[in-house]
Amino acid sequence: MSDAAIVIEGLSKTYQRGKVRRGDLRTSLSSWWSGLGKEKEEFYALNDINLTIQQGDVVGIVGPNGAGKSTLLKLLSRITFPTKGRMTIHGTLSSMLEVGTGFHPELTGRENIYLNGAIIGMRRDEVSRKLESIVSFSGLEAFLDTPVKHYSSGMYVRLAFSVASHLEPDILLIDEVLAVGDQEFRKKCMSRLLDVSGQGRTIIMVSHQMSYLKDLCHTGVYLHAGSVMYHGTMDDTINHYVNHYSETKRIAVGDREDRRGSGLVRLTSFEILDKNNYPIHNIAAGEAVTFRMQLGASGSMAFNVVIQLEFYDMYGQLCFVANNSISDHAIPKLEGQETITCHVPKFPLNTGLYFINASIYVSNQLSDEILNLMEIDVDPGTFYNTGLLPPAHKGFLAEYSWK
Repeated sequence: MSDAAIVIEGLSKTYQRGKVRRGDLRTSLSSWWSGLGKEKEEFYALNDINLTIQQGDVVGIVGPNGAGKSTLLKLLSRITFPTKGRMTIHGTLSSMLEVGTGFHPELTGRENIYLNGAIIGMRRDEVSRKLESIVSFSGLEAFLDTPVKHYSSGMYVRLAFSVASHLEPDILLIDEVLAVGDQEFRKKCMSRLLDVSGQGRTIIMVSHQMSYLKDLCHTGVYLHAGSVMYHGTMDDTINHYVNHYSETKRIAVGDREDRRGSGLVRLTSFEILDKNNYPIHNIAAGEAVTFRMQLGASGSMAFNVVIQLEFYDMYGQLCFVANNSISDHAIPKLEGQETITCHVPKFPLNTGLYFINASIYVSNQLSDEILNLMEIDVDPGTFYNTGLLPPAHKGFLAEYSWK
């Protein structure tokens, strides 16, 4: 136990969500205003977590959205506090959670560097000795004396990562923030994390990018619905997560009854894969992504099969269509069960929530249609290799050049 960096015992975190009584407008407004109509419903974001993380270990945490990954890091960072249970942390701790966490917007980049050093217990002269390397790594020399409220999200991440990784805390927490920023800087970050881990520091990292976790982490934790489903090597953890996720998605699609069409060919499974063929829930704008689906023909053979995937935003606007026939990838015949993939080299949708509809046609007749097949979150990515994107949910992303 003496080599443990973090010991978590019986850790739980509950939240309460309110239910407002429904009725006519006057009743609803009156209920909301008075608060008398709220019924409190308790749910567990984390439920009886027990973990021991050794000093010098690099731990990757995986799980679907809502599994409790970010909540766990917030508890370790003491941004929020547990409902029950306890945590024992040995050493100094620095965290990169939401973009901008730990920065004061009115202070300059330089002032925030010293502020973050003070938070983890460093003296001013200690921070001063590291200032040059922090600034050089971030590449923000020209903006060092600008208030960070004027920084873009990519600039925030550059400075935050550089500060957190160079101030040498004993424990470093990272929550998905490396999804923001250009590809070259992300490579620098991965190289820096390898250096930090080689110095014997403990790193705990949350990411939907399985390839990053596989390359960097020794140990993995799979969270689902607030509970630990698996704790072991990173490779084994990813395999448990992928197998469980793929199975639940396969069952969900195959059992869908809210579909229409002749049924000659039906969609029996559907999943989204990253560039390393790991199933994912979130897509980063500009990243390579593959949609893999299994089709089943009810008869011996079906001819002239057309598959169409439609992507709608949260306002019901059609944003993107993938259709094998208009892209000159015909499926002249399909026999039995077959796996079909649609590869998108640079995913062209901006950040936000989207819904996928799937349709299958056989000889120009509707064979299967599922509306709201799946919802996906598109995260900030590197479409333009600048770390910058238009405002969320604004516009289809296309490559272009200026002269």
